[in-house]
Formats: sequence, structure tokens, C-alpha cells
Amino acid sequence: MNANDRPIIGIPCRYNWNTFYYELRETYAEAIYAAGGTPLLLPLIPELDYIDSVMSHTDAICLSGAVNDVDPLRYGREPKPHLGPVVPRRDETDMMLLAAAEARQLPVLAICFGIQSLNVYRGGTLIQDVETEVKGSLKHMQGDLFWRRSHSINVTEDSLIARLAESTHTTVNSHHHQAIDIVGRDLEPVAWAPDGVIEAVVNTRTDQFILGVQWHPEVGWQNDLLSQAIFNHFIAVARERSTAGVGAAASVER
Repeated sequence: MNANDRPIIGIPCRYNWNTFYYELRETYAEAIYAAGGTPLLLPLIPELDYIDSVMSHTDAICLSGAVNDVDPLRYGREPKPHLGPVVPRRDETDMMLLAAAEARQLPVLAICFGIQSLNVYRGGTLIQDVETEVKGSLKHMQGDLFWRRSHSINVTEDSLIARLAESTHTTVNSHHHQAIDIVGRDLEPVAWAPDGVIEAVVNTRTDQFILGVQWHPEVGWQNDLLSQAIFNHFIAVARERSTAGVGAAASVER
């Protein structure tokens, strides 16, 4: 593939507060590269000049997962006992990346913590701990076997996820303890776990492609057709947007 055909995909790193390292599981970059994109790992620097500089060279954003939680004060809630650690620089960087992507109409794929950041950015709220707050909840935090499809999801008919999965019912590799509560503005849920937890959202506005998934398509993508389809579609949208200019993303199948 010609390098010019590979859209540049910015991916915010995680922050390890014990080692003071920025880090990210290798599978994000590998999945994006295999789908035809150029992955660009982004340090967490919540400064406007840095964000503007990065975004001027970026065709799309993939919001990665994290081992921390979004600060509940960002969505008007007090912290509950099972809230995990909070990393302000990750929250702030995600919010600034989302704002810059929205202003530029750049495609966004938001994964796990990323879908939670997206929902908060759009004015929504989060369930701070699924196990203690959702009656009859499934086990959404599966441990170290990230690649294992651990629970089923029900998908809205004719939604993007249904078309990519070629089904309205599939299974996903789940690893999270928080989830969307009140859905943010202009986001539409399109997939749910059997316990009612929202598993995927899309943007209802046609000026920007956004897909958020609560599971981890970047893990085990080599042997998972839905994961491959998600990344292939995301990169196709990013490529069309980068070659055709503003508004192109809306013309790709949503």
C-alpha cells in the first residue's frame, strides 16, 4: 500500500502513575496498521497548541481504553466507593481531542474507556461501577483473557454494527467496570448486553463519523471478523475523509 493511502490515526496513550510512563498495548497500533492506517501514539499533553499541532497532521482519532476512570465531577456526580483511579491529564486530553476532531469533522473510533470519554464529552453520564449499580449485571470485567468473547450483545437491526457483524446478535470480549448511563447528546445506542448495559453508540449527526464500542476489537482482531470489519470500516472512512476533504465521512456507510 502506498504511504499516501494510509490515513494517520492519532491514539492517546495511557498514563502509568507508578512509573510516570506513557504506554499503550501494541494491539491498537497493529490493528490500525493492518487495516491500512498509520498509527500515531499521542502523549497526554492537554495544551491547545499541542492539540492543534497534532490534529493538523491527523486524519482520525482512535480513543483507546485505559485502566483509570473518567472523573465523575466532569459529569456532575460525586465519586462512589467503587470508582477507580482518575487521571486528569487523560480526561483533559481526550476532551480536547474530541473537541478538535468535532471542529475538523474528523472520524472517531472510541474503545472502552474511549466510549465513556465520548459520552461525557457529549454531556452524558456514567455508571461508576456496573457490578454494584446494575441489578442482575453480567460479569463485564473478564480478567486477563482479553481476547475471549465473554458475553453476547443484541444489536439494532440495520445499524452499522449489525451490518459489520452481519447479524443482530453476536458476542464480544468485555473488560470494563464502568458504562454509559445517561446517553450524551447526538449519540444513539445501537448495541446492548443482556443486562441492559449499552455496548455501542453512533453519532446521529451526519457531519462526523463516530463509532463507540464498549468492548475491545483491538484485542484478538487477527481471528475475529467483526473486529477486522470495525477497523477496516473506520480506516476506509478516515481515508475518504483525508482524500476528499470536509464532509466526505458522511458519504461512507454509517
